[in-house]
Amino acid sequence: MFHQVSSLLLVLVLVLAWSGSAQPVDSMAELKQVRVALEELKAERRVMSDRLDTAEQEMKRIRETPKVAFAASLGGNGLVKTTSGNKDLLFTDVMTNVGGAYSPATGEFTAPIRGVYYVRFTANAPSSFPMSAVLYKNSYSIQLIAHEQPSGEGSDTASNGATLLLEQGDTLKMVLWQNTQIWDNSNHHSTFSGFLLFSMEDRPPTEGAEDQLKTFQASLKQLQAENSGIRERLEATEQELKAAREVPKVAFAVSLGGSGLQKTTSGRRTLVYKDVLTNIGQAYNPETGEFTAPVRGVYYVRFTANAPSDFPMSSVLYKNGASIQLIAHEQPSGEGSDTASNGATLLLEQGDTLKMELWQNTQIWDNSNHHSTFSGFLLFSM
Repeated sequence: MFHQVSSLLLVLVLVLAWSGSAQPVDSMAELKQVRVALEELKAERRVMSDRLDTAEQEMKRIRETPKVAFAASLGGNGLVKTTSGNKDLLFTDVMTNVGGAYSPATGEFTAPIRGVYYVRFTANAPSSFPMSAVLYKNSYSIQLIAHEQPSGEGSDTASNGATLLLEQGDTLKMVLWQNTQIWDNSNHHSTFSGFLLFSMEDRPPTEGAEDQLKTFQASLKQLQAENSGIRERLEATEQELKAAREVPKVAFAVSLGGSGLQKTTSGRRTLVYKDVLTNIGQAYNPETGEFTAPVRGVYYVRFTANAPSDFPMSSVLYKNGASIQLIAHEQPSGEGSDTASNGATLLLEQGDTLKMELWQNTQIWDNSNHHSTFSGFLLFSM
């Protein structure tokens, strides 16, 4: 349509130039047609400008929202304990730190923008002494706590997590309360992680991109060139926006299912979670128990293990069959049952696999009520 209108206008201009003033009636009619065509071009330009402004504003918002995700464990090899005052916990073993908002030197996460963040933590310790892990905002406001009283022999694991609205510059850190303890080693029993869910920044109202044309005497060729330029920018921006929206949707949640105990006394065993609750994107395979990352990106992964407390319990997350990422582990503590969970944001390459394993001389239990679960989702692509 655009080229047809342009050709028509050029023909009309040539006719006007040739006819001169000898045919005033025809000239006035042709001039009216030119005016109508120019108004159509202006209208087309306004529509494209509005679409372009909307698309560019959305792309600007997408580009300016930072990617923020972190996961860290206490690491070390043993117990952290305090009997005189509270103690800041430094999670120095960093697994993920996209955006660099977590400082392993201070143990603090600093919100880079105003937004809603998801934060979680897991604490593990021998059950012979009180255990704690307390989340503080700006060093004084208690947000969440995991706390266990002594319960005899064995170990305890406790987790907590929530979505928090943070202002730009707000800090989060974990604190060990007086007369409590926490434990970790290189297998990541005690962890601290979080990510930006969405921004809540106030944005000033945007002005329209349309510069209203003042007169119809503007050059026809110039207007055509401007329309062509807007069209090219519009197509490029809408293509980029389409690509941003086409990041695959990936989320899974599964449980061991069955009705009873899984136990191994000779070597470790892959846990196959056959009871599929969610599998958007089909990245989890219930036949092998493996999740395969379809794209490079940051994924949030968590798991929960349950078992009778008369025998050691384990649930261990492996990447690519070799590297231990996270663990939930409990020592025997007498009668009853134990539940432990862990989770973190992990940067995975396309094709990386995650699976859960049961360590030698440990057990795990589930039934149709989904006590022992494994789940995750793609937070953002990289």
